[in-house]
Amino acid sequence: EMAQDNHLALVIALSKWIEEHLGRVIHLEELAAYSGYSLWHMQKIFKEVTGISLGKYIRQRRLAGAVNLLRNSNQSIFDIALDFGFGSQSHFTYMFRKEYGITPFDFRQNDQIQLDVKQPPHLTEDYE
Repeated sequence: EMAQDNHLALVIALSKWIEEHLGRVIHLEELAAYSGYSLWHMQKIFKEVTGISLGKYIRQRRLAGAVNLLRNSNQSIFDIALDFGFGSQSHFTYMFRKEYGITPFDFRQNDQIQLDVKQPPHLTEDYE
């Protein structure tokens, strides 16, 4: 039980760090160094607690940030892509469509569309 608490604390600490660094490429090695765990162990714990891989989680949070700006700002799609560490607008559009089944442009054009955006563990009760 003690280990489970530590694991949840680790996931929450990692998710907070990720939120603070969404605007650039995040290397898993630096997250491991921050966590004090080996890369392998950190990824294993994260997957056990959340049910998804750390790499996929980071991608989902970057896309979620982009969803928010597409909906609530007038920033260009190009600038939003760069803001969240995507190398190009085309790569961003590809990843966005893969995740949500719609392009960023079409999402922005239709404000009726609601996307299912993954929330960070520290903002939800799902992990209690």
